[in-house]
Order: sequence, then structure tokens, then C-alpha cells
Amino acid sequence: MGQQPYSGVNPRARYIRSAIATLTLVSLLAVFIAAGLWQLGRAGEKHDLIAAFSAGSIVITVKNLISDAEAADYRFRRFELTGRFDPERHILLDNIVMAGRTGYQVLTPFYTGGKTVLVNRGWVPADVDRSKLPTVNIDDDERTITAILNRFPVPGMRMDMPQEFSTTWPRRMLYPTRDELAKSLGEELPDYQLQLDKDLPGGFARDWKPLEIGPEKNYGYAFQWFAFALLTLIFYVILNLRWNRQHKDNLRMGRYTDQNND
Repeated sequence: MGQQPYSGVNPRARYIRSAIATLTLVSLLAVFIAAGLWQLGRAGEKHDLIAAFSAGSIVITVKNLISDAEAADYRFRRFELTGRFDPERHILLDNIVMAGRTGYQVLTPFYTGGKTVLVNRGWVPADVDRSKLPTVNIDDDERTITAILNRFPVPGMRMDMPQEFSTTWPRRMLYPTRDELAKSLGEELPDYQLQLDKDLPGGFARDWKPLEIGPEKNYGYAFQWFAFALLTLIFYVILNLRWNRQHKDNLRMGRYTDQNND
């Protein structure tokens, strides 16, 4: 009657209990701190992307298409190209949200210097009736465009599902890869898109950003993970202080059973 919790725990069991608690603490701290550092790393990467996006408009404008190997170094750089749009064939990138509405980004082949590149002409809303596709026509007059280089949109998780190619244009596709786009068009394409300058005619809604979600969210996640680590450490310290106090009480009251004498 009236005994403290763990009052019958002998010294050997006490050490085992403490060892388990310590191993649990170390494991949880490793997980929480690693997750927090990863989020900080992601925030740093996003800062770099934002800086590259801002700097892209002030560096020298590129006058020719580049290779896939160079694309990473030229991301967000401004291009100025002369050529013609394909007036009939357009790819509608499906499930693109803008201002809370679902719609499409319009990719149109642009022929320049004997090569083909897909130019993103902006966003158009989707009809309530998904079978009705928007009108995205453009003429094939020769023109000079300015645009920034970016990768194709990618989903958070890509499912291994083949694209369904229709036989009509425009052609709706969900997060296609470069190879899928090239197959659909029957053209060789670079592994990047050019996003049409928002001030040029021939496009739709354009508010190009380097990221949909900024680094602030990653900082918030990092704070949460580090907070979990701190709370775990505080809980461990409180628990051990309690156990030590109970151990001293047991020693003083002679409550240990003689289980160490084998």
C-alpha cells in the first residue's frame, strides 16, 4: 500500500530501463534533427532558385537553343529567338492550378534555327465540361520571342502510367516527360521548355515563378522537427529525474528485493 511506481525495481532492472530510454532518446533525436536539417537544406535550395530566377533577367540574353547538358546551368536565363510557331499542334498540360482554378498550360512547338522547342504560352482555364478543350490557336508568322528556360512541370510523385495519346489537337497530357512529348509530336525536343515573356502577344495568363511554395514553409517544418527533438530531450530529463528520485527513496526505505544474489 502507498508504494511509489517502480518501487520494486532492482538496480539491474533500473540500469536496463535507463539504457533503453537512452537508446530511444538517441534514435528519436537522430530522426528529428536529420529531418530538421533536411528541411533547412531544402529551404536553402529554394533560396538559390529564387536568386537564379531574379538574376536570369539581368544576364546576357541567349540567342540560340542549348543542349540538354547545359540546361541546368541556363535555368531561368532569358532567350531571344526568331522563328515560327506551329499553328495547329498544341499540348495542354493538364491539372495546372492558378488562382484556385484548375486549367492547362499551353505548350506550342516553335521552330527556330532548324530545331524545335516547346514554348509555354501560359495558362487557360478548364471548362466545367472536361470534354471541351480551349481554343489556343496562333498564326505561323515569323516572329522574335523572348522567354526564360525552365524544366517541364513535374508531379510530387510520378505514377508509372503511360500517357494516352489522342489523335486530335490540341492534345491533353498529364505531367508528360520530354520523351512522351517528343513521341506525341513526332519531333526531337530538348529536355526543357521556354516560358513566353508575359508582355508578348500570342500567349495567355502568365505569372512565372521559380517555385509554387517558397522556403518559408520549409523553415516552418524545420522548426517543428527541432521542437520535437527538444521536447523529447526535456521528457527524457524529467523522466530520469523522477526515476533517480524514486531510486533514492527505495534505497532509503529498503524496498529493493534481493534479486541480484544469484
